[in-house]
Amino acid sequence: MFFQKAQNIVNNAPEASNISGWKTFDGVRNRYRLVENLTDNRFTLVHDAIYSYYRKGLDQFYENEETARAGVMAALNYLVVLNKDYPNSMIMQFFFQGKSNELVKIFNRANQDIKVQARDMLVKLDITNAKDYKDLK
Repeated sequence: MFFQKAQNIVNNAPEASNISGWKTFDGVRNRYRLVENLTDNRFTLVHDAIYSYYRKGLDQFYENEETARAGVMAALNYLVVLNKDYPNSMIMQFFFQGKSNELVKIFNRANQDIKVQARDMLVKLDITNAKDYKDLK
């Protein structure tokens, strides 16, 4: 419902506006592409990933760190599948843009097996911040 409202806003942006990023032809990283990725049925796994990351992951850290990390790992697994089907999509870039430091902190205190798994997934999913993930050893 909220993503549909966002899509309506993007679709109704004034044509004469000299603010870029509202139309499909304003590059590959813009508001139009973001909303399109969030509402397109091909990207339904991103909703599962976001839910798992926040609700089953971050929200659980206070009570049980291992369970929380498992939730974040589940989110990464969803994103691996999504990235395999739609590599380098904008929603993937958007997801990881502000999370690299957070992900390093989440997995920094994990056991070695989980660290290695997370590092391998993160390096493939988020090439831009791969150097940050290399520290997970």
